[in-house]
Amino acid sequence: MPERLPPEFMALLVTRDFKDGDVVNLGVGMPLYCGLHPRADAEIIYHSEQGLLGFGAIMDEAPPGHRLQTAGGHFVEAKPGMSFMSHDESFALVRGGFVDYTVLGALQVDTEGNLANYLRPGRAVGSVGGGPDLAQCAKNTYVMMTHTAQDGTPKIVERCTLPITASHCVNRIFTDVAVIRVDDDGLIVEEYAPGWSFEEIQRVTDAHLTPAPGMREVALPSNGRT
Repeated sequence: MPERLPPEFMALLVTRDFKDGDVVNLGVGMPLYCGLHPRADAEIIYHSEQGLLGFGAIMDEAPPGHRLQTAGGHFVEAKPGMSFMSHDESFALVRGGFVDYTVLGALQVDTEGNLANYLRPGRAVGSVGGGPDLAQCAKNTYVMMTHTAQDGTPKIVERCTLPITASHCVNRIFTDVAVIRVDDDGLIVEEYAPGWSFEEIQRVTDAHLTPAPGMREVALPSNGRT
């Protein structure tokens, strides 16, 4: 099979949609790559559920004594003008529809845009966290994930078989194989990884896919980076 996109490249594809002044929440795991290298051509206001708004880049390593962390426990840089608020105020922003984009990981996404991302197969319990609020209330819900699980099982399915985190919420899916739009016509493949064909993408997908009229190979965005 052709090579798959690395998460750093996938993050560039996700963040090219962000506009100056957008409020963005990043889920744990792969979506955090979106915050490692902030845009230089636009000010993105990153939000974290426990009460941070407008923080800087996610840090690979933090200096001794650094305490500024996201809800997922990841250290972030302080940034002039950033805000601190209570947990309930932070969720009021989410539930009030003030988050422009949320980028979440997923275990499964289906043709109706249903999202399952908190309970892994074979486990009795999971941690749902703020996922339902973010997925349902953000203006745009993006999923960033590998196209298949480690055992090769497709993660894009006709109907989710895992417990649903939020229903009819996903707008676009970014995988290491393709960029897929979710709309009333189903799952539309807009872009594909280099070396992949539509037929090869369909073979590693449980759900039915449709190629967009202008389907094209992904290309590095021209957005500046710090």
